[in-house]
Amino acid sequence: MIYTSENESPIAGLSLVLQPTNSSNITPLQTWLSDVEPLPIWIPLARKNGVNKVLAVASHSEQYAEIIPYIFGQISQRTAVQWQGQPYELTGVEIDHNELHVLEISLLTSEPLPSSIGRAIHALCFHWLATANPALAERLHNSDFFPFTLVVKPGKTANQLTLIISILQRDLLAPLLWGMSHDIGCEITLTNIHCRLGKWINIQHSTSFSALAQVPSQNTIDLEFLSPTSFKQGQAIQPFPLPELVFSSLWRKWNTFAPKELELPEIEWQGFTAAYELKTVALKMKGVAEIGTKGWVRYQFPNSTQAQIATTLAHFATFAGVGRKTAMGMGQTRLIQGKL
Repeated sequence: MIYTSENESPIAGLSLVLQPTNSSNITPLQTWLSDVEPLPIWIPLARKNGVNKVLAVASHSEQYAEIIPYIFGQISQRTAVQWQGQPYELTGVEIDHNELHVLEISLLTSEPLPSSIGRAIHALCFHWLATANPALAERLHNSDFFPFTLVVKPGKTANQLTLIISILQRDLLAPLLWGMSHDIGCEITLTNIHCRLGKWINIQHSTSFSALAQVPSQNTIDLEFLSPTSFKQGQAIQPFPLPELVFSSLWRKWNTFAPKELELPEIEWQGFTAAYELKTVALKMKGVAEIGTKGWVRYQFPNSTQAQIATTLAHFATFAGVGRKTAMGMGQTRLIQGKL
């Protein structure tokens, strides 16, 4: 197999597809790429449809182009690998070029976490990024827009949670996973509460800006606000998700992180709210109660050009979140297909 990066977009990450084998010619996966410096860190992905996959994680995304030829070279020798005590044959390599990702990892806590956990999760993710690339973490900390969103989703019990991290830049996936790898399956502390991070991650969704720019247009768009959502309107905080606030928020993030050729024109939104079912919720942050809205809203866009752009941005909302403090748990949003 031959891999060439010519005319390819940069690589966000890569994973190996593993199939159980009875082979006796086995090399431990941790030393399988002995010629690569530094060696990648291996992180298990959640098993789907009976398929085992493992991520090869580098501290910088630029390293993937150097790793891939070694992987293909090893596969050509048909050497089985030992992973988590079991022998596997490598049956494929999946190369990820997408910019947008939604990651999930379980979080088991020794006692219920406070509702003000957003800042602690925010700090944890910056710690993971700084472990791999301190300069990158510092640059992001000083930026106007954070290229990720964070939220903790409740589980079946108060002690079983899921940490959801959405990433808006391709080159953030590698350093985030590199830093996270040191804590996967281990105990961490959040707001002085002992927690245990899950043993694998789930890449729940990934896509590209170019793919979202081509989604079929909808004149009617239903959005669900899963965590408290609010907006800065002048000098006030507006909890009601007016269409011009929602889609202007998404438009600003899109034009900040999308490739230049996909930037969207400035728009005076002419959409309107057709139906909604909302409630206001208080989310405590650093001693202050942030008031936001949860629930669903139906928006309609009579103008076909605006409808196409709004549809793209509604799909983007899954990754970008909407409104204020999306990197601290607010504004998690999803597009509802076929609600009514």
